[in-house]
Amino acid sequence: MSARKRLWAMAFAAMALAFISGVSSAGAAYEKDLVVGRMKVTLMPEYDSLQVLVIMEGKFADKSRFPAEARFGLPMEVTKLTDVCSLSPGGHHFCQLFDIKTEGGEKMVDVKLPYSDFFIDFQYAPFSPIRGVARKFVHEIPALYAINNLEVHVQKPARAGKFEITPGWAGTYEKEGFEYYKYLFQDIKAGQKTRISVSYSKEDTMPSVEKQYSAMATPEMFSGHTGEILLAVGVLGFLGIWVLRRRAGKKASS
Repeated sequence: MSARKRLWAMAFAAMALAFISGVSSAGAAYEKDLVVGRMKVTLMPEYDSLQVLVIMEGKFADKSRFPAEARFGLPMEVTKLTDVCSLSPGGHHFCQLFDIKTEGGEKMVDVKLPYSDFFIDFQYAPFSPIRGVARKFVHEIPALYAINNLEVHVQKPARAGKFEITPGWAGTYEKEGFEYYKYLFQDIKAGQKTRISVSYSKEDTMPSVEKQYSAMATPEMFSGHTGEILLAVGVLGFLGIWVLRRRAGKKASS
């Protein structure tokens, strides 16, 4: 990438960040009455690291409510997120700015979503892997919104023995050489917490696969400084829609 193009990309991203910081004080708090139509949570213990990889993806029921600010619950051990994205109707991922907060002993992330579809992934360490010692952890999924349909998929780590999860699963399947255990939950109420307990033994402290790039870091999306450009476009697009809706609301109330 040429120096001139790199400069334009960085300037465009900086302009977007400056714009959002200028209007953030006028933005509303996260929407509390949204409903998630479908949500899938995938747990992958010791997949490409010695931590637990978590992928949260889904769709809010009413797409006409977006753009909007949403909130998602996180494990207390989480210190950073890998990807926080909104998916367009065309399937493009727009990674968003986000804010991790801790309130009342709970950790959560606030994010402005331009579209109703979301994708979040992160890793956290609920246990310390020791060779020959059983790994045990309980993953909690707090429903900050009502969820019509919740799927939980748990990947069995490579070379794991005595693999046990509770409550009882709805079915199993294989994908890319891994065995998965699947849960299906319906009509989850806002404030309800779904807990999945996982335990297994391993004779080594090696992950299932070698570390790869982030699932979102594809050449099309993040080659050179393209990621900065997409971030800026996503931010400016969201703000443009938000400003138009705010003005329309003021006219309707006058």
